Amino acid sequence: MVKRDWWKVKWLLLVSWIIFIFGSYLYFWSRQIRWESLGNTFFRIFLLLLFLLVNAALGKKVCRWLKFEIDSFLESFLFSLGVGLAIFTPLLIGLGLIGLLNRWVVNLLFPALFLLSYREIEEIVRTAKTRLKNFAGLRTSPIEIVLVFLLAIQVIFGLFGASVLPSDYDGLSAYLPIAKEWVHLHRLASVPRANIGANLLPFNVGILYAMALTIKDAILAKLIHFGFGILTTIGIYALGKKYFSRRVALAAAAIFSTIPVVSWQFTTAYIDLGFTFYGFLAFYALINWVVSNRRGWLIISAVMSGLALGSKYTGFLSVGILAVAVLVSGFLPKKEKSLIVARNFILFVALAGVAGCFWYLRAFIISGYSIFDFLFFMLKGLSRHEAFAMAGTKGILNFGLDHLGSYPSLFWNVSMHSEKFRDPGEIGLFFLAFLPLLIFPRVRNHKVIKFLLGYAAVYLIFWGWSMPYKRGLIPIFPVLSIMVAYIIDKVSNFNKFFRNTLFTLLILALIFQIFYLAPEGLKKISERAEVFAGLTSQEEYIFKNDETYRFFKYINENLSLKDKLFIMNEIRTFYCSRPVTTIVLGTLGRRFPALRSSAELLTKCKKAGVTHLVLNTYHEDIGVSGYTIFLEELIPKHLKIVYQRYPFILYKIRY
Repeated sequence: MVKRDWWKVKWLLLVSWIIFIFGSYLYFWSRQIRWESLGNTFFRIFLLLLFLLVNAALGKKVCRWLKFEIDSFLESFLFSLGVGLAIFTPLLIGLGLIGLLNRWVVNLLFPALFLLSYREIEEIVRTAKTRLKNFAGLRTSPIEIVLVFLLAIQVIFGLFGASVLPSDYDGLSAYLPIAKEWVHLHRLASVPRANIGANLLPFNVGILYAMALTIKDAILAKLIHFGFGILTTIGIYALGKKYFSRRVALAAAAIFSTIPVVSWQFTTAYIDLGFTFYGFLAFYALINWVVSNRRGWLIISAVMSGLALGSKYTGFLSVGILAVAVLVSGFLPKKEKSLIVARNFILFVALAGVAGCFWYLRAFIISGYSIFDFLFFMLKGLSRHEAFAMAGTKGILNFGLDHLGSYPSLFWNVSMHSEKFRDPGEIGLFFLAFLPLLIFPRVRNHKVIKFLLGYAAVYLIFWGWSMPYKRGLIPIFPVLSIMVAYIIDKVSNFNKFFRNTLFTLLILALIFQIFYLAPEGLKKISERAEVFAGLTSQEEYIFKNDETYRFFKYINENLSLKDKLFIMNEIRTFYCSRPVTTIVLGTLGRRFPALRSSAELLTKCKKAGVTHLVLNTYHEDIGVSGYTIFLEELIPKHLKIVYQRYPFILYKIRY
């Protein structure tokens, strides 16, 4: 019966695909399809799948060597992938340290790992096919079918956004430029002139972007970030299904993926979804350890915590909460001896520290900043950026220890006035509407829910105290989504009226978030869909959607490779293929110049070998600020406008 149903599904998919192709042809018959662009899109998706499969197989092999088997296929794939990345990431770092981060070595690395893990790859593929056949024969309710359908729409929209050239701010100013410099130099060299702040960041996700740039391009880097978002969604489903029900799992996965600020992240080259994936796996593994008492889960949780720590400064918070959870779970539920609890705690902290320490050691060698400095930065902020927030948020909301009365309204403000919290996309009303129901004991009587609630509460308290912003909440959204889905399912079981009403509201809210609250609008999704389908070229899209690409295209085509640019008030330098500096020798930093005259600025530029100056006339405090006052003195004799396109001006420096 199952086999016959599976064949029906395959025939249905085949017929649907044929209808889609012919329908698309009839609709776009007057437009030429760019087959090369379309082929590149699917090739990048293939590379992403290969990357995930090889790392999952590598991790599965390691788990097999350690005799740690996981029964659930989804759990096995997710944690095997995490373990594989815990090996693959240091491997890339090692190549960068010895100067072998180049196309030949990285391209040879994948076949080598493929052959090493061929048995595990074959097993994963075979098991996946079997599970898909079984899934096709499952009886599903109409609500579950609708949830799957909406989830699929959101994934497709995210894939469209991840398949175009990047235009997001942090991707173009921090993660991709640093990765590009490493690829160019074939090593993990210090690149302070590109973006002095980004040069000291933890780069566990960024090093994967360097790998993507080595193999293909920046779009593959975006797809890797998108992949982390999809994997986190799968992880939410796996945890929800294991400890609650399939309906709770599907609802939680749909809620998380349709949160507008999360769906916006699907389309960027940021690092937050990678950080969230590692942090969520660490939390998931710790729950499994508490429930099963298998030491292997504690080790995996520690390793995943280390990967999170090496991805973002705020990994200290995740590691700290989970380390405390190790102590609390040992003394209270398990009532173990103090020696055993201390041993587990030391094991967790030591493994997490070893797995996550590299980038902090590198930053110490480069700049002299110690681990205590990074903890201070996380609490107080570095320059104008905070670990959890942009500096403007505190002033807008009047937060701080001297205004404790503002805290009760925090969650109302972040939900109802989220435009004040930076970053595109809303948070939505799910959490504000349903999480307060946890005050009722009947709703929170599940042991895992209590664990989820404790983790979320500690995280949210710290987030609220440390000058909040929306993106800082993304790592906790998986936990909050599971709790909301559990509450909806729990309350819906009170009677039939509640069940029909709540799930109808859930479906309508998801539709509202997918379409009406789409972070950059349905028009942008449509533009990206045309690029994905090969109807519009990548360059046509990015030329329209990113101001830096338009300007740097002129520079790349008209300046020689010997020319060097000094860029003022702008740090989005990824699309520039000429040598770039955003600081001048002798300055104190990006914001506070040590130079006191135009003559001194000219001397420093000459010493640095700068031939051209780029000015962003719109930004006044991004990158280098304070030098603009010298330009009026330099323009008559030393600066000649070569090219101008708002908001940028390109000057030729005449010494």
